[in-house]
Amino acid sequence: MKFQRLASAIAAAIVTGGGGLIALSATAAAPASAETACFYKVRNVSSGSYLNVRRGPALNANGRRYKVIDVLYPGQTTVGACRRATKNWRSVVGNAGRLGFSHKYYLNKGRKFQFEP
Repeated sequence: MKFQRLASAIAAAIVTGGGGLIALSATAAAPASAETACFYKVRNVSSGSYLNVRRGPALNANGRRYKVIDVLYPGQTTVGACRRATKNWRSVVGNAGRLGFSHKYYLNKGRKFQFEP
């Protein structure tokens, strides 16, 4: 839930032109209500291609892959949960601001940061 709030804030900042991007802080001292997230950079994706952001991690109950709800492009930086959602999947925000899951092989974890929900 907390990353849905982050995704919503980022999507709002994108829609408004990015000029009023949400306040992020990489400092150790943060208010009690601050939450932690991580930056991720897309890697191992061919130029001209894209990384799928799916509705859920791995396979659904029917043994099929979850639906693609967003994408990320090679070299693009995004945000998401610092911990893996499952063994091989991370929760990230896609290019259009949708919160979903991408395989860790395609994401290089960067710095942690604090944000106000």
